[in-house]
Amino acid sequence: MSQPGFSGTREKLLRLLLNQLGSTRVGQRFGLGAIASFEDFRASIPVFDRARHEREVENLLGFGVIDDADPTAMALTGAEHERGDTLAVWRARLGDAPLRRTALLHAHGQDPMGERTLRDDLRGLGGELFVLDRIDDGARVLERLRSFDPELLVAPSILVCAWLERSQRLPLGRQLPSLRGVLCEHDLSRPARLDVPLVGVGWFYRGLRCGLPSAQAPGDAVTLAVGSQLLELLPYTNPEDDGRRVYAEHTILPEAALLGHRYEVVVSSALGMLRLRSEQHIRVVGFDPPTHAAPVPRVRVVRLSTPPADVALEGCTVAGAWLTASVRQALTREDPALVAAEIGPDPQSLGARVGTAPSSARLGDGLGDTEFGEVSVRTAGVQPAGRPRALLCRLELQGLVRPDLPRRLAGRIDDNLQLRSPAYAYLRERGELDPPRVIVVPAGTAATERGRRICELGGGVWLPDVRVIG
Repeated sequence: MSQPGFSGTREKLLRLLLNQLGSTRVGQRFGLGAIASFEDFRASIPVFDRARHEREVENLLGFGVIDDADPTAMALTGAEHERGDTLAVWRARLGDAPLRRTALLHAHGQDPMGERTLRDDLRGLGGELFVLDRIDDGARVLERLRSFDPELLVAPSILVCAWLERSQRLPLGRQLPSLRGVLCEHDLSRPARLDVPLVGVGWFYRGLRCGLPSAQAPGDAVTLAVGSQLLELLPYTNPEDDGRRVYAEHTILPEAALLGHRYEVVVSSALGMLRLRSEQHIRVVGFDPPTHAAPVPRVRVVRLSTPPADVALEGCTVAGAWLTASVRQALTREDPALVAAEIGPDPQSLGARVGTAPSSARLGDGLGDTEFGEVSVRTAGVQPAGRPRALLCRLELQGLVRPDLPRRLAGRIDDNLQLRSPAYAYLRERGELDPPRVIVVPAGTAATERGRRICELGGGVWLPDVRVIG
């Protein structure tokens, strides 16, 4: 491909994408062969949410345009473009002395190409690489680590390191005498008793290096890898203000981001992604200087938890931010302390209702206002199950739980949602929605889930204290 419109970092990355995808069914469908610049690409290709991207892009590619095991596949990730910048940050924090031994705690198979990039990065530091892909008992893991005596320990989450520390009630630096530092990708803002430097690995997403470790504060910041990937930012309003996220019509380039604002990252790649909304959310905290690979101000961000999902009930959709707020505000000072909570649709409310037509059937099935809909009601007398008619909240509490507490909490959650959502209040008044149901789960449920996620070695461990389950 020798079109004259290509120049600069983004155009080189775009040329790689067009060369790889242009001859596929996806390329033919979206006219990739006629695109002459990155501006043309942004104007011609829509922004896809995950469901639409799977349906209109990934399904047409089948198993993808490359095989993870293909030795040439790594060239499509662009990982080597900013490897030098990654190693420079690590060496600045760990010291310039070559590392002789690195221990990597990481599960195999969850993101093969991202894992290969990480291993290549670690080999760039020099020395022997020792890998543990599963852990179960902290004492046994530490015994194996002590026999290897690593100078650098790499784990997916800082909470894995905290788990190892708790098993012997000692900081890792006192248990591993040669340890010079710890690298982690997730949960860097969580507390840990480390007595050695903690450095970010960066940020990997579906085989791509999307973020570099940052040498600047805060400690959990990453610098977007604009020299490796085609990244855009989709602005949206703060859901804490009105309960809903309102997205902008158009994306912006990362260097045009505003300090303190929140964005969803949009990714395009020769690996088979076209302007995919990644469901990865960030807040801008600063800018790092340009580099040879990225000759623009590089935006420094902190990664945010995925905003709580909205829940579709019979006749209305309740904002996830309202759901989480209603659970937190349902507990007063006199109640037991909240450990963790999950709120979402109640499976028991999906059954058919005799003699009544659900709101979604009346408003959304296309037949409710016709003679066919009337005949269906007269002959069957039962409407098929539609959306859930109630919410279910599972709570873990610390303290004495009185028998009537679940009922009282359900009432408070219900009252709070009626104040926030007129549609919910209207349907509750008409009896078309049922009151929420609250279940108190046994103590230790959240700790068990956290322990399982630690032992999986597959990514982040920390979860919000109140989660919305779709």
